[in-house]
Amino acid sequence: MGQVTAELAWNEEVAPGYHLMALVAPEIASAAAPGQFVHVRIGPSYDPLLRRPLSLLRADPQAGKVWMLVKVVGRGTELLTQMEPGMPLDVMGPLGNGFPEPPPSGDLILVAGGVGVAPLIFWAERLQATYPDANVVSLYGAATEEALACWVDLAGRSDEFLVATDDGSAGEQGLVADLLPGYLSSRRIGAVYACGPRAMLAAVVGPCREAGVPCYVAMEQWMGCGVGACLACVVPAAGGGYVRVCTEGPVFPAEAIDWGRLT
Repeated sequence: MGQVTAELAWNEEVAPGYHLMALVAPEIASAAAPGQFVHVRIGPSYDPLLRRPLSLLRADPQAGKVWMLVKVVGRGTELLTQMEPGMPLDVMGPLGNGFPEPPPSGDLILVAGGVGVAPLIFWAERLQATYPDANVVSLYGAATEEALACWVDLAGRSDEFLVATDDGSAGEQGLVADLLPGYLSSRRIGAVYACGPRAMLAAVVGPCREAGVPCYVAMEQWMGCGVGACLACVVPAAGGGYVRVCTEGPVFPAEAIDWGRLT
């Protein structure tokens, strides 16, 4: 982990309220792994005070760039997405743990909800490059067709790709987690990897537990420091106590989290 001054190289709205942003940050690009994140200060002042944690969507060590998918949810992310290419950003990263190596056999299922698609695009790209014989099945859910940000990037890195939307405007109508049980009952699954809202993660974890399939979740969480000191990002741990999303995560084996206390 390091702290660098990165240059904003790219900022494009790819779906309503979603911006794909690229940073020139060679140190981060060379060390980044799928599932990790960066902690970004919004502008040169201390207003907003706190950094924003953003999952990495892609890293290109040769170009020295990293990409992030930013969803506008408040003043900080709105200010960030208004920045122009060429502007400097104070960035810490890469932070946290990435996805573990996949098992030697069985289909690999990626389940994305909303902005949670970002680390799974990165993971699908890495799987495609490193494990070309693996069968990668990606399931992506959002409220509407318009909110399926960067779906082409995930589909292009998957052997199979399905979509679910709340309003039925694209793919199946309903929740993306509802697509999972059919695969678990009819395929040999090596592992499931998921990132999205808490309710979605809980809905993915349950069927995986029942089927005896390993499941790994990349958790989205508000943070303060990003390095484990402030304890603002803790979530309930299985067996009692808490774990820090910024340092012990953001990727956890599903059984490490106490989902009853979390949801």
